[in-house]
Amino acid sequence: MASRSSTMVTAGLIGGLAWPSTLLYYRLLNEHVQATLGGLHSARCLINSLDFAPLYAEMAAGEQVSVTRRLEDAARELRDGGAGLVAILSNTGHFAADEVAAAAGLPLVHLVSETAASIRAAHPGMRRLGLLATSFSVQAPFFGRWLTEQAGFELLLPEADRQRDLDAIIFGPLVHGESTPEATAAIAEFCASLRDQGAEGLLLGCTELSPLAAQLDPGIPVFDSTDLHARAIVRAMTTPR
Repeated sequence: MASRSSTMVTAGLIGGLAWPSTLLYYRLLNEHVQATLGGLHSARCLINSLDFAPLYAEMAAGEQVSVTRRLEDAARELRDGGAGLVAILSNTGHFAADEVAAAAGLPLVHLVSETAASIRAAHPGMRRLGLLATSFSVQAPFFGRWLTEQAGFELLLPEADRQRDLDAIIFGPLVHGESTPEATAAIAEFCASLRDQGAEGLLLGCTELSPLAAQLDPGIPVFDSTDLHARAIVRAMTTPR
């Protein structure tokens, strides 16, 4: 009889967006694989780690077509390397999820759809969901489509000037892997503000926010999109086909 590890699908991971989140994903994937399969099992994966600087510059300049092509190329390289599924290790990068899946010709484990489904399954009566994410994410249609149209949440977002402050924190200390006390306090204040506006739960919709999740206690549920996505990737890797 074949062991369970012999049926594990190799995950093709598009990382580097930015490197601290890729490091976190690698740890989470291995922890969840070990919890699922037990023993000495670890995650079978290929990581295509991109250089974030040119990608960020192109996104800031509104050159999404160029960014999409870079992500498509990364997905094809993972497929050619033997991946059986693909995942983009970034909330923001999911603006190109459909194109990446088509380029790879492989199943894509979609962060936002999996996150929305997980929160809705755990909290069927929840209506108002606060969202902390980059301006790139909140301005793109994919968050709204999955969280509102598909899962039925009413999204609460920071005001425009506060969103700029949030971006400065994410693309400042957090993107360099520096979870400073000042950054943590600022994110806690964002959470409290959305709670006071009526949010019944809070979604950390940015991988750079995930290391702060355990330090936040706003009095309502806090959902970490990175961990929920990692769990979904592991389910896809280990579910018999």
